[in-house]
Amino acid sequence: MDMMNELRNQDYRDILSLNEIATGCKTIDELQQHTLFKIQRIVGAESSVYFDVNHTSLGWQFVNGISYGVPEKAPKAWCDHYQTKDPFTTKLLNYLKSGGKHIVTSDETVNHADYVQTKFYCDFLAPQSIYHMMTIGLHDGINPIGLIGLHRTSGSTAFSTTDISKINAIIPCLSATVQKIKLSEMATEREEIINALSVDSQHKGVIILDETLNPVFLDEKARNLLEIPPYGGHEVIHKICSCLPPQIIEDCHKLRRRISQSHDRNVNRKIYFTAIHNDQNLNGYIYALMTRNNGMRFLVCFKEQDSKLIKFDNFSIFNLTRREIDIVHLVSVGMTNPEISEKLFISIRTVQNHLRSIYAKVNVHNRTSLVSKLMQRH
Repeated sequence: MDMMNELRNQDYRDILSLNEIATGCKTIDELQQHTLFKIQRIVGAESSVYFDVNHTSLGWQFVNGISYGVPEKAPKAWCDHYQTKDPFTTKLLNYLKSGGKHIVTSDETVNHADYVQTKFYCDFLAPQSIYHMMTIGLHDGINPIGLIGLHRTSGSTAFSTTDISKINAIIPCLSATVQKIKLSEMATEREEIINALSVDSQHKGVIILDETLNPVFLDEKARNLLEIPPYGGHEVIHKICSCLPPQIIEDCHKLRRRISQSHDRNVNRKIYFTAIHNDQNLNGYIYALMTRNNGMRFLVCFKEQDSKLIKFDNFSIFNLTRREIDIVHLVSVGMTNPEISEKLFISIRTVQNHLRSIYAKVNVHNRTSLVSKLMQRH
């Protein structure tokens, strides 16, 4: 018998209402907040969690968990310590890889005697009064793009085939919505990378590092600059990492700490560096991007040898805004007001207004003295 025939008219109305809400969401946060409790209510669960999924060089990473009815610290504890010990998630991921089921329940995965002896149950689930589990994988075909957990206590009944039918009717719409949001976020990420690079076209090479400081991209100029042979796969990752000057790695960590410790959305995400590699001086800057799907990205941009290197510490001293810093940088490489206007997509009048503000903050009266003062140590 088709399990969908088990659903009542009210079940279909609930599912259609949820799907309508989901398709109107524009961000993953919005989707989580607007749908999780409704999913929990549709199947009569007593608590629930919803995790986003990041695809990193180290594999799948479940993050940004929100929850209802579980202790406040439980989602983070699961992410930090228990996700690899969770037998239901492990089985679900194996199902997804093989194109199989998208739902795993505890009673079909392990028998009671074995279940209550597991460290995962004793240390994590039991203290939360969780016994029955349903783990749901949102997917793009085979890859997980979201993870939902629904729970009941030992005093409640296990999840039924009707409950599974309800969730199976919800998964396609939720998965499609997550895919749409993630594609939009990826396009925004690429646009931000392009904008960050376009501020200064005089690059001597560019490398993009992921949040673990492994390379995800390098151009031919950077390859030649660091003298990296054209290897492939993991071999080139190891080679690039070994060729990066320690100063660059240290500055990436410094930039990460600055951003993570700041509550200011406009915190400066750029840091300039001077390093030595194979007896040659390397100048440039690192720009950090926060992405939803891939964590933090570090754009390592090497500068031409004759470009003027302005010291980052001076930006903090003079309290320059992010836009003012971009303009100072373009001034330092000799760009005119019309060129800056075209590069930053702002009017010439706006450039002039920014320069007047910069001159006042730095206490100078022209471009030459501005660049000179910002290159000095204070």
